[in-house]
Amino acid sequence: MSRGSPPARSEVKKRKTLIIASFGLQPKQVTLETLAGLKRCGLVFSHCLERGGKDLLTRSCPGFVSLRGLSLAGTAAKVKKAFSSFDTVGFITYGNPFFLNATAALINKEMAAAGINVTVLPAVSSFDSIVNLLDLNKFSLNGLRLVDMAAAMKALRFTPEMDTLFFVAGDLNLKGNGKCRSAFLGGLEENYPAGHPVTVINCPTIEDDAGRVIKTTVSKFKTVFPKVDIVSTILVPAVK
Repeated sequence: MSRGSPPARSEVKKRKTLIIASFGLQPKQVTLETLAGLKRCGLVFSHCLERGGKDLLTRSCPGFVSLRGLSLAGTAAKVKKAFSSFDTVGFITYGNPFFLNATAALINKEMAAAGINVTVLPAVSSFDSIVNLLDLNKFSLNGLRLVDMAAAMKALRFTPEMDTLFFVAGDLNLKGNGKCRSAFLGGLEENYPAGHPVTVINCPTIEDDAGRVIKTTVSKFKTVFPKVDIVSTILVPAVK
């Protein structure tokens, strides 16, 4: 090869790529785009699927490894290590990959630090499911507010002039969050009329095919709140 001439194709180092994809809320919601993307991978990981499950998704992957039960850091480390053997690796998650997903966010950060390209494939999220479950065709004139309770519970403010979805609401029922839970319930009573509607939504998911919707009011919400769990979202519409 003469000086200054471009390297031969075989000499060009192929850039490594991680494909972060999702099956949505249930494996049957997986898109053709995701199936095609995962088939390009030498190895595919998931923190929410088991090997040999009833779905066709894991069985359609060239190689599949379940990482269920690993910590966030452990999951990211396993994915990163796979690039020592493969140029293209897949990671299957749930919902829309970057919508309130701590695992996908950490993996994306780790890949960026390692110089690994990341391709994200969209999917059905809990927000999409809620819109259809509750027929949220129109929102209040002041718009719709989305709140991540895991991040906002210690500095929460209420906006009764807006429709509000409180995601990750079940964190308020975790040990050590009693004060934040009381502040949340008290804040609802201070900012909304007693008879104002409140809805608890558990979207149908891989863990719960049926899901559930509980409709109550601000004054009765305290009796319902123990049923709010890790996948529950709370809708409080705007005060008209």
